[in-house]
Amino acid sequence: MFSKKYPVVATLVVTTFFCTSLVASPFAYISNQLDDSVSVIDTLQGKVVGNIGVQGKPAGVAVSPVGHKAYISTPEAHGFAVIDTKKQAVINTVPVSEGALGIAVSADGKYIYVADWYNNNIDVVDAESLKVIKTIAVGKSPSGLVVSPDNNWLYVANRLSNSVSKINLDSLTVVKTTFVGTHPFGLTIDSTGQRIYVANVQSDDVSVLETRSLQNIATIKVGTLPYATALALNDSRLFVTNQDDGSVSVIDTQTLKNIGLIEVGTKPEGINTHPNDRHVYVANWFDNTVSVIDAKKIKVIDTIKTGKGSRAFGQFFGK
Repeated sequence: MFSKKYPVVATLVVTTFFCTSLVASPFAYISNQLDDSVSVIDTLQGKVVGNIGVQGKPAGVAVSPVGHKAYISTPEAHGFAVIDTKKQAVINTVPVSEGALGIAVSADGKYIYVADWYNNNIDVVDAESLKVIKTIAVGKSPSGLVVSPDNNWLYVANRLSNSVSKINLDSLTVVKTTFVGTHPFGLTIDSTGQRIYVANVQSDDVSVLETRSLQNIATIKVGTLPYATALALNDSRLFVTNQDDGSVSVIDTQTLKNIGLIEVGTKPEGINTHPNDRHVYVANWFDNTVSVIDAKKIKVIDTIKTGKGSRAFGQFFGK
C-alpha cells in the first residue's frame, strides 16, 4: 500500500499549540495523512500539544538522531517537509521524486534517504544543502528504510520484489539483495545491528534476517496484513502491527515465538518505541488515535487522540 488517494486542498500551513510551553520530554511526531498535518505528542503529558500543517498527504517520518529536525515524506507533494523540532514548525519543503514514501536519516544526521515507490530507487539527500546527491536503483516499490547503528548500511524493503536490499553507505551501492516474504513493508534493526525484522504484508509473517550475510534465519507467522515492527526491552520483544486485525503481535526475540496479541485501534500502521525502551506507540489509521503499549505488561495503557488518518510510518520519536 503506497498512499491513500484523496484530493489535496491548498491550505495555509499553520502550527497550532495547545499549551504555552513544551516541557523537555521526548515528543512523538505522528503524520496524519487525511489532515495534511503532523501531531506532536508530549509523552510526559500523554497528549497532543501541537499540530503542524504539512501539505502533500504526509506519511513517512524520520526524526534525526542528532540535531533538531524531523523529516516527513509527502507523497502527493513528491518530496518531504523539514520540521524544526525546537520551533515546532515546517522550515522547508524539498521536492525529490514522484513516489516519495519511506524515509530515514543517517546516524550522524548528515544524510536523508527517501524511497521512491514509483521509480524503484533511493534518493540520497544532503541534509545541509537539501539537494539529491545520489540516486540508487533498488527493487520494485521500495518502502521501509532503516540505517544500521554503526551508520555503515542502509536496508530497504522492496515491496513488489518481495526482497530486502543492503546498501553500503560509503560507496552508496547495493551489495546484496535477498528474498523475504510477500510484499515486505516496514522493517526494524536491533541495537547491535545484527538482526533485521521485516513485516511481510501479504504473507502475514515476519522475516528475520542476519545482517552480515542478509540470510533469512526465521519466518514467524503473525496477524493479518502486518505493516511495521518495533523492538523494546533491550531488543527482547518485537511488536508487529496487524492492519486488518486491529492488533499488535508480540514476539520473544530469543525463542522467535509469539507470546502475546494486543488489541489496539482500527488499522494500526506505524509503530515506534519510546526512548525509555518500555512504551511502544502505535498509530491507528481508521481511529485517528495512537495506542500506548506497556511492553512489560503487554497491554495498552493509554490512547491518545491525534488527527485524521494517523500513519506515522518510520522513526517518529525525537528529543
